[in-house]
Amino acid sequence: MRHSDSTTGRPGTPKTPPGRLRAARHRISRHRRLDRARLAAALAAALCLPLAAAATTSAQAAGRTGAGSPAAVDRAAAAVHIVQLNDVEATKEAVTKVAAEMTATHGGSVRRVYADPMQGFSTVLTPEQLTKYLKDTRVGSVTENRTYTAAGQLGGTSPAAAAPWGLDRIDQRELPLDGRYSVGRTGAGVRVYVVDTGVRTSHGDFAGRARGAYDAISLREGGGGQDCHGHGTATAAIAAGRATGVARQARVESVRALGCDGTGTLEHLLTAVDWITTHARKPAVVALGFSGPAGSVLDLQLYQMTEQGIAYTAPAGSGSGGADTDSCDLTPGRQTTALTAGATGRDDGRVAGTGRGSCVHLFAPGAGVPAASAASDRCWTTLTGTSAAAAAVAGAAALHLAARPTADPAELDQALTDGSTKDRIRDAGEDSPNRLLYVADQAPGRAAAPGEPGR
Repeated sequence: MRHSDSTTGRPGTPKTPPGRLRAARHRISRHRRLDRARLAAALAAALCLPLAAAATTSAQAAGRTGAGSPAAVDRAAAAVHIVQLNDVEATKEAVTKVAAEMTATHGGSVRRVYADPMQGFSTVLTPEQLTKYLKDTRVGSVTENRTYTAAGQLGGTSPAAAAPWGLDRIDQRELPLDGRYSVGRTGAGVRVYVVDTGVRTSHGDFAGRARGAYDAISLREGGGGQDCHGHGTATAAIAAGRATGVARQARVESVRALGCDGTGTLEHLLTAVDWITTHARKPAVVALGFSGPAGSVLDLQLYQMTEQGIAYTAPAGSGSGGADTDSCDLTPGRQTTALTAGATGRDDGRVAGTGRGSCVHLFAPGAGVPAASAASDRCWTTLTGTSAAAAAVAGAAALHLAARPTADPAELDQALTDGSTKDRIRDAGEDSPNRLLYVADQAPGRAAAPGEPGR
């Protein structure tokens, strides 16, 4: 027997009783609502996709163009060396002239020139050419290029994140945490130069206070240097983010020196410090986000930068596979003029494997610290490692400089060390100072979750 469908008029479909029809429509409507909810969740998750795939693609492209993954590029040129010069005027013209003379006499070609605070240049040398340079009395040292790595590990990305516990910890002397971040200063008027993988300057946590100042990989002034890894955005946010940062109104100046794979070479890092020393607008502090093998030429350049009144924070580093390591064996943590920071967890224990020793100046939160993500302008992540701790110290330095803009690096170091909380760190490590970063409680305010309105 044929029936007529009551809703479509198509023959051959049995007529549905009204009660069942209402139930079916209810189920369809409910499923549609669920599908919309699932779609919204999927879209939110898609906005926060990790950068791993993008970074891999960018790194592969950089291998062809020489722009994004310096470690991959320089491995192919195994004989890149940094030649440090003696008694040369600290101008680009003077150094370039000497470099041209040396390469014409001894071989090689000039790749990069460093004028201030160190005078030198990079070049590709054979072993025979290297011997000639070492005999030249104008040469102070010749250092083979080496690779440095971002000193922290990113967590997963999310459309939301927990309240920043690290901020909560550094404004009080004792545990437990009270759910507040109370500081009277904001760091307004101070610039934080972030030497890292770049910064997603458009992220909402920076509220228009971040810019791409310089790309030391491509030698590009302004504009470029966006973050295709994520580490630099996270460290910048911990230092000066509106919701996740210590100094919530300091300006962020991104100086990109690490590539999409989170590594950078000595050649590029020297370029970054050279540019900062010449162009930094004071009051300013430099936040270094990398760590690696001891390198005297970079140590010397950083020391000379502080002699010109620019302070910097450095990660204490960590041992391979979580093994204990002495920060005095790593650059830039071993430099005595650095504000070298070790990392602690929520229980004030030293994070496993974090650098220890006499070169550490103080500790700061560095385990699962909430921060802005480079995945999108509204996504969040966490950062674990001594780079997170060093970023927090950079934020604290910005707060101090906002109140005392003429403080020199030694005075800044003394102020942060003297103001730190003593004897709270469990297992600070052999020869490490038992001091935890502290920011005075002056104006009460709840520790807001990232993205919370008005924070």
